[in-house]
Amino acid sequence: MKQIIEDVDEYISMGKQENLAFLDNLYNLLLEKEADAVDYQEVKTLSAAPLCPNCESSNIIKNGKQQEQQLYICKDCGRNFRVTTGTFVYKIQKREKMLDYIRCMLEDKTLQQCADEVGISLPTSFAWRHRILAALRSFDNNVNFFGIIELKQLLMEYSEKGRRKRNAIDKLIAKIRRLQKVAVLATQDRSGNMLFNVVGFQKVRQAHIEKILTTKISKNGVICSDDNEELRNIQAKELRRKEVIKNKKSKNDLYGLTAIEKHTGIFVNWINYKFRGVATKYLQSYIMWYIIKHKYLLKKLIEDVGRMLNLASSDRQAWYVYMEIRLNPILILKD
Repeated sequence: MKQIIEDVDEYISMGKQENLAFLDNLYNLLLEKEADAVDYQEVKTLSAAPLCPNCESSNIIKNGKQQEQQLYICKDCGRNFRVTTGTFVYKIQKREKMLDYIRCMLEDKTLQQCADEVGISLPTSFAWRHRILAALRSFDNNVNFFGIIELKQLLMEYSEKGRRKRNAIDKLIAKIRRLQKVAVLATQDRSGNMLFNVVGFQKVRQAHIEKILTTKISKNGVICSDDNEELRNIQAKELRRKEVIKNKKSKNDLYGLTAIEKHTGIFVNWINYKFRGVATKYLQSYIMWYIIKHKYLLKKLIEDVGRMLNLASSDRQAWYVYMEIRLNPILILKD
């Protein structure tokens, strides 16, 4: 492992602004140290207590090194693993190219353009993009809403883009599925906190709204929504909120859906024209990419490479999420 920082404890003790400054210079630092994304992933993993990827136990001990990576063994379940196990760079080949791949990705280059510039195949380019996006999906745990909050139902076309239909039955099933709309619950407050959630088919349901209200919205929040029947049904449940405004504006235009309608429109165009649509099973991954582009990144390439790498390196389960999505031919929704 290349030494990126002299002291991991110093890295851990950084304040918020100091950490952001470090991330904004991370791309240049890695180039200077001739280090790569895997080297930073090891720093990120070692900055927290190592956990067994199998049973999540902290009862682990060091078990030598392999290819300069620290190995561990879990004393509870016996699982052997390394510091990169489960991360987005787990089992990666051509590790030295990942940093530039992230740069190309942030330059909005196509999969083929990324592959040509970095020097990898098109299938590898596709796989790397979805490794990174799988890691970003956990970022929704950090999003909460306060004050005036706008809710909107977004219906999108179902897609199995890229999937090869094996026989006539597969084609018929796919045709039937395409008749359904994919329901997305879009939420945004006036501070810029934003999140879209793929929640099911045909429409956003009462249970989906309740989950957002009870887990992500402050109890004194004011909810602005279109005239949604499912939202009307939850009023009697007295969830923690101040009031619900349905498709109305006050005299001072304080309440409304302007912000969320703007972003849902931009997002739909981004999906349909930039990517010419995406498979529905990957939709939540692209949603998180969009959220991070507009909330966390600076639209400054060098700084954003460091921030994107840091986000991707923060999820220790990214590999498993990536493989689960990859192996399932269709969208599978979980509560």
